[in-house]
Amino acid sequence: MVLGKVKSLTISFDCLSNSNIPVYSRGDTVSGRISLEVTGEIRVKALKIHARGHAKVRWSESRNAGSNTAYTQNYTEEVEYFNHKDVLVGHARDDDNSEEGLHTIHSGRHEYAFSFELPQIPLATSFEGRHGSVRYWVKAELHRPWLLPVKLKKEFTVFEHIDINTPSLLSPQAGTKEKTLCCWLCTSGPISLSAKIERKGYTPGESIQIFAEIENCSSRVVVPKAAIYQTQ
Repeated sequence: MVLGKVKSLTISFDCLSNSNIPVYSRGDTVSGRISLEVTGEIRVKALKIHARGHAKVRWSESRNAGSNTAYTQNYTEEVEYFNHKDVLVGHARDDDNSEEGLHTIHSGRHEYAFSFELPQIPLATSFEGRHGSVRYWVKAELHRPWLLPVKLKKEFTVFEHIDINTPSLLSPQAGTKEKTLCCWLCTSGPISLSAKIERKGYTPGESIQIFAEIENCSSRVVVPKAAIYQTQ
């Protein structure tokens, strides 16, 4: 008997946005299909899916222990939002390679539907940054006796809607900063800046008006600039 081979294993989602990227929010049902194409006949223990949402953060800080001794302190933390597992074909046992309970998949292309519900709790929006990430993914695993599993992972996007009409996001934001410029032994007068925006929450496409007052008591020419920064 000639054993068959796995030609391809793919994951597709039913919900796609205009950019062909699957986007979901809390409480949504994530559904899709696992497509398996084989040449010949194969025997499998299980075809499983594993879905997970989690946030990771990591960064390093330099520390001084005294006596000219320095070291690097690493920090890491992880938060899990959900962890879902399901068996689409076969059984969930991974402890043996026996021929009992094997499922036969014939030559050709086969599709297996999956679905699960995202929890109703607040979910962080998908994010990729220098010091951390928020990721959501579905992984398919094909287990066969005496062979390494065939695995495939595909990410999807979660968008957490924010109500910008809440009192905390409607309140004005203001700040003040003062700086004194020095050049060798000469000290000039201070430069002070006070700035305010009407509220904290905005939607994409809105203009952010900045109200600023600058008092320049130095001999330098001051050119005001404004920028938006993403912080992590």
